[in-house]
Amino acid sequence: MFNIFWALLVLFAIAALFRMDWVYYLAYVVGGIWLFSHWWVRRSLSHVEIQRELNLFAFAGETVDGKVQLNNLSWLPLPWLHIQETVPFDLLDQQNYRSVVSVPGKAQTVYPYTLRCSKRGYYPIGPLRLNTGDLFGFVDAGWQETRPVHLTVYPRVFALEKLGLPSRSPFGSQASRQRLYEDPTRLAGVRDYTPGDSLRNIHWKATAREDVLQVKKFQPAIALNVTVVLDLNKNAYPISGAVGSSEWAVTVAASVASHIVTIQRQQVGLITNGLDPLAGRIANPIPARNGRGHLMSILGLLARIQMHEVEPTLADWLPPQLANLDWGSTLVVVTPNVDERALWTLHNAYRRGSNIVALVCAPDPNFKQMQAQGERLGVQLYRSVWEKDLHEMAAQG
Repeated sequence: MFNIFWALLVLFAIAALFRMDWVYYLAYVVGGIWLFSHWWVRRSLSHVEIQRELNLFAFAGETVDGKVQLNNLSWLPLPWLHIQETVPFDLLDQQNYRSVVSVPGKAQTVYPYTLRCSKRGYYPIGPLRLNTGDLFGFVDAGWQETRPVHLTVYPRVFALEKLGLPSRSPFGSQASRQRLYEDPTRLAGVRDYTPGDSLRNIHWKATAREDVLQVKKFQPAIALNVTVVLDLNKNAYPISGAVGSSEWAVTVAASVASHIVTIQRQQVGLITNGLDPLAGRIANPIPARNGRGHLMSILGLLARIQMHEVEPTLADWLPPQLANLDWGSTLVVVTPNVDERALWTLHNAYRRGSNIVALVCAPDPNFKQMQAQGERLGVQLYRSVWEKDLHEMAAQG
């Protein structure tokens, strides 16, 4: 801008010194174009409505379509507009995310792009940047998004059989005909009367309707649930392959939680010593609930959770986390290995009435020995098929 300003002063000085009318005319024309360009470009850009359309949730392995929609609310066109979207490396699906378009007056322009969700994570998309100018290069104007949006990429979810686990999973409580505890305020239906039923539980309206004595059925007062424990202590993983093993552990935890909610229709919670970057600290436990909304909350945490170097081992960290565990619930521990101290810690939880399952998700030379010892201590140990083995299984058919 200052170069044009000084150029105009030089032209006026030359015109005044040599009394050249055409130089005056040239200065007026250039100055007028310069002023008009400033007014045109800035006004036009301020009347552009910018909207990004992007699905902010996806699973690893999926492709997400996004677009930037520009609505020019002014009659003045923008001769050219440079669009640049900021995309993390792990989401790249094309060579670049920038384009130069022309936006006519009272018109709409769309810039489409795709994102490839190669791995789980919590990714910033943006800030979006726009730059424009006039045809003569006199003026430049720009706009930048104040803050990025975030795309949550959930971890992959597999059927348990594909993880090398039993098809009839030992997770969760199994249906039982005997209800030890019933809540009289939670009606679950009616059934035929059988000798021994309390007369206080007779459902008189249903009896009159069916013409057969009916008694009330109640939901259990204590709902047995599953708690998934995900060990992301960096010190517990082998130095070689720590990233791959920890990522596979997250996948296993997500698959177990999904199986409990969607297949077994039971409650599931999550406890982990991993770092939640959104909170800037170790993730808070998620209490056991059921329903798809609750499952997506768990998967959302598993999308962004990170391996973290913590001082206490699993044997020292786990007992305080289990202080409020309900009697009869199932504890599924996803960990890179189980040593003897951890095994005795899990045995203590078993003695307090919990069903204990440990899923080992990293190479462990002592697995067979720990598995045999675990059988004697009431702890079921399984080795999950690692991702590279899963790919080989898929390639074989």
